[in-house]
Amino acid sequence: MNQNTSINLALVVTTHNSIRTISRCLESVRGLANTMYVVDSGSTDGTVELCKQLGAEVVHQPWQGFAKQKEFAIALAKTQEWVLLLDSDESLEPSLQQGLRQAIRNAAPDTRAIEINRKMWYVGGWINHVGFPDWVVRCGRQGALRMVHKPVHERLEADGPTIRAAGICRHDSWDGICDALERGAKYARLSAEVRKPKQFPLLYSFFSVLALIFKYGIVRRGFLDGWRGTVAIISYSIGKFANTMAAFERTKRDG
Repeated sequence: MNQNTSINLALVVTTHNSIRTISRCLESVRGLANTMYVVDSGSTDGTVELCKQLGAEVVHQPWQGFAKQKEFAIALAKTQEWVLLLDSDESLEPSLQQGLRQAIRNAAPDTRAIEINRKMWYVGGWINHVGFPDWVVRCGRQGALRMVHKPVHERLEADGPTIRAAGICRHDSWDGICDALERGAKYARLSAEVRKPKQFPLLYSFFSVLALIFKYGIVRRGFLDGWRGTVAIISYSIGKFANTMAAFERTKRDG
């Protein structure tokens, strides 16, 4: 990847049939990262070919789960001083590319990682309040990042001090309401496998959904996001209900 950059940074991404968003993801780091690694688990939609065209080194790795797949990807960046992990549906807005560049250049010697702020992009527009701000560790020095394993919603932690980069990470998570509900159902099943079931799941779900609506709709002013915010809140609420009931149903099935 021939880029004029003074930052020794590698981008790592995991993919599987990510043709909808991977181009934006990879293009968003041009001029910032000097290496791109893509770990693909068997795409059939042209993702692999596109990534190679865009200058990424593509490595095939059978699916091991979200956390292990990302650990494998991070381990590929053996020689770069900094590693940036993005999901295939995430991309750097110009403000964040500049913010990361400044954060890395100005990082103190003891700084181990950098948090970035994600914002949802949904069907042609931003969701400015529901789920935002969303600060996550995604960039770190070589050897500084470790994965917290969960069936879903795994996360990175740093082994030392972190700082924050200015700018926005665009998150193209949902390709419409049906995709949002399908993903929510998938994640609910995965997380329910290790979740302790509630004694009164319907009552718990009812109050949990009310709390979620209050948090995102009122406290975070999600009502200002209009129909996009409403869709997001509904999707999160259905996911919360599905997760609680799936954990309860598991005990009944196994019992």
